[in-house]
Amino acid sequence: MKKLLVLAGALLSATPHAQVAPPAATPSFEVASIKRNKSGDGFITMGMPPGGGLTMINMPVRQMIVRAYQVQSYQVTGGPSWITSDRFDVTAKGPADATPQQLNAMLQTLLAARFKLKVHKQTREADVYRLVKARADGKLGDALKPAAVNCDFNRGRSAGPAGAMAGCQMMMAPGRLQVAGQSMKTFADSLGLQVGRPVIDATGLSGSYDFTLTFMPEPGGRGMPPGFLPPGAPELPPIDPNAPALPTALQEQLGLKLEAAKGPVEMIVIDSIEQPSED
Repeated sequence: MKKLLVLAGALLSATPHAQVAPPAATPSFEVASIKRNKSGDGFITMGMPPGGGLTMINMPVRQMIVRAYQVQSYQVTGGPSWITSDRFDVTAKGPADATPQQLNAMLQTLLAARFKLKVHKQTREADVYRLVKARADGKLGDALKPAAVNCDFNRGRSAGPAGAMAGCQMMMAPGRLQVAGQSMKTFADSLGLQVGRPVIDATGLSGSYDFTLTFMPEPGGRGMPPGFLPPGAPELPPIDPNAPALPTALQEQLGLKLEAAKGPVEMIVIDSIEQPSED
């Protein structure tokens, strides 16, 4: 299954830290190939092929770190410019029954072994947004509907009946967020990719929701650029030329708004990294 990734910006400023390294018992891929991608294409794909393992095509190392440590792009800081500009193809073989969490741990091991990556975690006071109800009476927008299923999107599970995962969805495209069976926390995380800073769910809304949010992306903003989709992928829906800006769309369609605030953000700080040996 291929997953499209949306890139976002980075932040911020500091407190004491501790070195982060894969634990001694961290599992490793059985075999892994890393090759530089010089195609110049704009697409990035990632998948878990049948038989087990992980494939990443045209992937910047920065985005590999995002995947390995399960953070947003703006939570990775430091490192040379090539971790964003240079692209690589990675084909790694792992156990057929490996979970996504185990694959992430294997990817940490691969980054440490082949890219000599060393990082530490650091909590920083940073600019954030709080996602809150827009109206004093707490009334929500008509587009926000309680979902029939309750999905745990980040872990790929559903708390609904058997087969309910078919009703779980998070689709991000320029000017469009389509959500099914997701919590407000998951939605807040996805908004962080759009606005380039952490978004904290402060709505007080529990459960899961279905909705489609349509808005006008900022010029030069954080949407998927032309060529981002791999060849053969279905076309994304066109951007509505009459759609409102994101803050207005949140209030009019969902009855929510973003409030600027300060808050602690855990960062992955790159201490050192090297160009890999290819094979």
